[in-house]
Amino acid sequence: MTSNLQQVLSGMQSAQWYDHFRGALYPLNLELCRSSTQKTPEVKSLLQIAADYIVQDSTSTMTAVNILPQELCTVLMQQALEGNRDRAVDVLLTKWPLQTLSLKKFAPEIFTKLGVLHDHAELTRVAKQGLRYTTCVAHNFLETLKKKCKTKLKFVDLTGYPTAEVISYYLATHCMLAHNEARQNLMIKKYEEAIKLLPEEEAHDKLERFTTDQSLPDDYFAVKLDLFVSSEPALYEVCKALKVSGFRESTLRLIVDKLDATCLGQPKVAILLEQVSAEHLYGLRLKYNSLSSVDFIRLCPLISQFTHITSLDLSCNTINIFQNDTACDEMAKLFTCLKNLVRLDLSNNRIKSKLRRVLSAVEKPLQFLKLVGCGLALTDMTYLAMSHHTSGIQELDISENGLGLSFGTVLHLLRNIKSHICVLELEDVSLSDSQMEPLNISLKLLTSLMYLNISGNSVLLEKLCDLGVAVAGLKDLQYICMSYPRDCYLPDSDDEQDRLKREFGANFGDVIFQEQARLGITHRVPTIVLSELDQDMDQL
Repeated sequence: MTSNLQQVLSGMQSAQWYDHFRGALYPLNLELCRSSTQKTPEVKSLLQIAADYIVQDSTSTMTAVNILPQELCTVLMQQALEGNRDRAVDVLLTKWPLQTLSLKKFAPEIFTKLGVLHDHAELTRVAKQGLRYTTCVAHNFLETLKKKCKTKLKFVDLTGYPTAEVISYYLATHCMLAHNEARQNLMIKKYEEAIKLLPEEEAHDKLERFTTDQSLPDDYFAVKLDLFVSSEPALYEVCKALKVSGFRESTLRLIVDKLDATCLGQPKVAILLEQVSAEHLYGLRLKYNSLSSVDFIRLCPLISQFTHITSLDLSCNTINIFQNDTACDEMAKLFTCLKNLVRLDLSNNRIKSKLRRVLSAVEKPLQFLKLVGCGLALTDMTYLAMSHHTSGIQELDISENGLGLSFGTVLHLLRNIKSHICVLELEDVSLSDSQMEPLNISLKLLTSLMYLNISGNSVLLEKLCDLGVAVAGLKDLQYICMSYPRDCYLPDSDDEQDRLKREFGANFGDVIFQEQARLGITHRVPTIVLSELDQDMDQL
């Protein structure tokens, strides 16, 4: 690596946006989430135990790959990745018997626990583990190419796991180096042909001075990845790499499966989208880009060309389709073009009274829909409760919308999604005490529910205990997130408030357990996650 590259990488923002690695772009494996609390720990086979022992030492790994059947390289790679054995991965890549390596076939799946929905520490741990996998494979693959190892490996697929921005920059830089060297080799070839016409001694002298060492092989290699870009240095380097990746003579190419462009602004986002291949992109996040309605209108023609997109995140911008009919029409037109869209996040944009117009343009029933803080009105909830999306929705988040006037339609919505909704978030939606009883009746019907979040709602202790009784029969429910009842805040003494909170935390699980015993149910009591009404989380 050149000193300039080292300076750029060391100065680049090191902090990762760990909260990005979930939601629309990174779906939870709901089936694994459902079975994670029921299955016994997996027992490794003798082959896996032996492989795990071999990859603990890179010398042993080298010896093994030289004498063992090539088919066993896959088992060794699986154990090396699982145990974070970077040196063993390096050895295995140099001797890889296949032309392709797909990370998801060897590394453990990481988004398999519902805890990442509320526990930032757990999400950070999961994201860091994914970053370890992509960093290890990407770095060692480039080292293999630079060392000119005789590997058969031509195509590395890192999709499904987050890639650190520094690694994206690192890959992009080497992509440019490979392209420049390929052009240089072409010039050398033409120069060799030209100097053949010169006298022999003169020709030899000119060729010796012109030839230079190569650090990358003159062949075709490709890396497919989920790209994260949030800084200008990474943006421009990635744009150049994606540009040359489309050239025929490029020897190292980048292919983007998911793109997360953050904190760049509309002009830079447009530059980046112009370089991304529409053929390969399946996920796009444009979070925190301060996109106004006008900015969004300008980007729509670029986004609409990515017709294979299944996941789109436009959250945390300032798109106001409530007061801008043109932006509303453009969003509907965009969704009409994205015929494969099944995961959508429009949170923190002003959608009020326009939900029917935009979501009716989404052809397939959405599986994931997040509408946090969108100012949803009664007409929006009425449409959602009756829309074709109720047949497919598995994860729904309508938090931070005042749903008091729309409460009847919320209940109707829950009845229509009762058989398949797995994650339901109703945080800070102004639930009242009188609304808890009909809500509890509806919650009883949600037979597939695994995660319920009603925190941020000011409710009496008695009503929350009734909630515990209502959900006790839901066999798949793993988490209940809620705030302490407002009764706990009535005493003037802080000590008395703390005592009431502790008592409620200790007793709420007992309410569920006792109801389960009455019903003859033996499944585990859900994990209770309690928060202050100001959203400071305390997990019990």
